[in-house]
Amino acid sequence: MKRSISFFVLIICILTFFSSCKSKNDPVWDHPPVNTTFAENFPLDSFHTLGLAGDTVGQKALFNAYRHQLTKNVLKNFPCAQEKNIHFVFGSGKVKNVLSSDGKTYSGKFKNELIIIINDKCARDTLFLACGNGMLSPISLNSMSDWGTASQCQFVVKPGDGLATFLPRLKDWGIEAKELGLPIVDSKGKIVKKNVYMNEPGKWWSGHLFPGDVIDLCNKEIRNKSGQKVDFKRRQAETRKLIHKKKALKKKHRKR
Repeated sequence: MKRSISFFVLIICILTFFSSCKSKNDPVWDHPPVNTTFAENFPLDSFHTLGLAGDTVGQKALFNAYRHQLTKNVLKNFPCAQEKNIHFVFGSGKVKNVLSSDGKTYSGKFKNELIIIINDKCARDTLFLACGNGMLSPISLNSMSDWGTASQCQFVVKPGDGLATFLPRLKDWGIEAKELGLPIVDSKGKIVKKNVYMNEPGKWWSGHLFPGDVIDLCNKEIRNKSGQKVDFKRRQAETRKLIHKKKALKKKHRKR
């Protein structure tokens, strides 16, 4: 009986030893993450489970469903970067000197991970989505797929742009004009309800958008040329004053 118990304990010890050795081989998942905000509001555990099962098709589908969210997450960390300079690469391979929040670096193999590469004038970095750990040495990839760039979420208003120009993009991001603080008005400056302007979007003004304004769908705001958030109530008031001034000048010229 004692021999059976001793043998059972030995087996448990051996299994524990091998599982602990195995866990230390993954430089991405087995050490404290540096930055978890890159995977905020993203089903990371499901993504990882699919990767372990070798279901890369499922991982790609999950990534595409959350591309907008991942774009937001990256831009929160690198607000100066342009979307076109943020690349998503998927693959397996080896890596050396992966940073960890415990102050150490780790090396080893990784499988079916999403890698974020920022190559912008204002920022350059390469990190794993799963842990936000930057790498001090180049990655050696055995397999790799380019999953494209971040979603475009910032749009510059050009002369002649109206509400119809941006409605498809707002719809793609699941955002309504009112969430941007953008009032929709008619030619007289009167606010138009959503069910009215959605029927004929090209008929209405985009709440006094000016050329050079930046519509930022990631942060749900609109900024002017100077980078300041637009106060549309103030802008509407100033526009009304300008309209009244022009009308007054016209009347004055007519009297002459």
